Amino acid sequence: MRNNEFFKATLTLLCSLLWLTVQAQEPAEIESTPKTKSTNHALSANVSPGWITTEVFTPEGKHSWRTGIGYELGYRCLFKSGYGFGIDYAHSHTSYPSYHYDGHYSLDINYVGPAIVYGGNIGKQWIATVEAGMGYAHYNNGDESKSGFGTKWGVGVEYQLNKGIGIGIGIRHHVATFSKQENSYYDSDKYTNGFKRLSINAGLRIYL
Repeated sequence: MRNNEFFKATLTLLCSLLWLTVQAQEPAEIESTPKTKSTNHALSANVSPGWITTEVFTPEGKHSWRTGIGYELGYRCLFKSGYGFGIDYAHSHTSYPSYHYDGHYSLDINYVGPAIVYGGNIGKQWIATVEAGMGYAHYNNGDESKSGFGTKWGVGVEYQLNKGIGIGIGIRHHVATFSKQENSYYDSDKYTNGFKRLSINAGLRIYL
């Protein structure tokens, strides 16, 4: 995805979320999650445009801060204390220029794992969270694939449109580490044996 298309898509998504927030301001439809609940369960589905910040080496040269698109699916449970846990799956797709392979290399990264979460209400309809986790990572570039170890951290804020549905936006940072492999076009003396991805995630929340 070209940079201008990437930023247009991100801007369109953020404007759509803002429009939904304005539409939800009718007092009769606003219900906040009761603060007396002992647990808060939520499902999430996000679009996550972002950047591979690691230096990636291909036959055409060195690349960093390459833009790409992804999505995330997750579950979260918060207890009355504010602490809780979650589990999520993240997938991202990033393309690199090439004189071969139909004009580009494809890099797909997957991550799944549990996380420790802390958060709670910061207003009538607002919820803020921070999280850190570790799990399984996998990448595929069309020619090869490999499994490894992944970590992530994130911060986010959500707005409850009503008792059961909300929208949210946040920042995620994933690190996927793999053993070094000879004859890989991602291989280099400077290569860190993994990928780091910084992303913005925005999407739907369903409160159970």
